[in-house]
Amino acid sequence: MGERKGQNKYYPPDFNPEKHGSLNRYHNSHPLRERARKLSQGILIIRFEMPYNIWCDGCKNHIGMGERG
Repeated sequence: MGERKGQNKYYPPDFNPEKHGSLNRYHNSHPLRERARKLSQGILIIRFEMPYNIWCDGCKNHIGMGERG
């Protein structure tokens, strides 16, 4: 099943690999998509979901189970 992942990309008729280099450059997007919107500030957005309730020792905030942060 792993070999089909590389073959399922759509290449538009006007795509030229010599001109564009990659599909991401052709679409003017970053490989990390929305996660990279603050990359110029040195921030990479990482989202995860808590498996249980926790309290932050630094700021004392509560992060509930199942909450995405």
